[in-house]
Amino acid sequence: MEFIREHGHSALVSLGSGSLINCIDNHFRLMLALTLTHYVAVDIEPAINARLEYIFSDDETMLPWLNTHSSGDPQRFLDGIRTFPSTPAEQLFGLHCRVVVCQRVLPFLHWEALIRSMTPDLVLQEDLHGCELQNLSGLGYCRWRAGIRHYGLRPFRPWRVFPGEYNLILWRKRDFAIGPEVDGRCRGDSWMQVMWEIKNRIMGRFGY
Repeated sequence: MEFIREHGHSALVSLGSGSLINCIDNHFRLMLALTLTHYVAVDIEPAINARLEYIFSDDETMLPWLNTHSSGDPQRFLDGIRTFPSTPAEQLFGLHCRVVVCQRVLPFLHWEALIRSMTPDLVLQEDLHGCELQNLSGLGYCRWRAGIRHYGLRPFRPWRVFPGEYNLILWRKRDFAIGPEVDGRCRGDSWMQVMWEIKNRIMGRFGY
């Protein structure tokens, strides 16, 4: 909590990072785009590890970016990851950070109030199969599909039943300052998005 109080304005916080930090391609893209300096991993697991061979799903694209970001020493980035195992996400209530990544949320577990209290500019939900979908509509956030394209976010586990869906959702704080070249309109849910949410809620109940 002390660390996030001091560095939250320049941090991405991953709630439910798992015991092994992996497939953080989209997290790293957001860090570069928002010039964030801290990656924070939180989970109730007793240990959280990060290894270079697992950290990305698309090494060919991401490793050159990591090399540039780390001045040719990727281990510097891994060593700088702050991990907080044995830590319930609820302990972060009211602590501000720039970006929240919300994944691996157990069915029936809702973190909407927690996420809102952290006042992030962006909230990324991904790998939604078997996870409780957090609905931030009406809490000062809107789904930002144009932002997915703008930041080049890509699902590492696409779902083919609903064509065009990403298996990820990007939420934007309504007063988040964005450039004029970016489509910042808050769009209502299309029928496909509504079906996607229903599907995830059903699958989340049964842990698929």
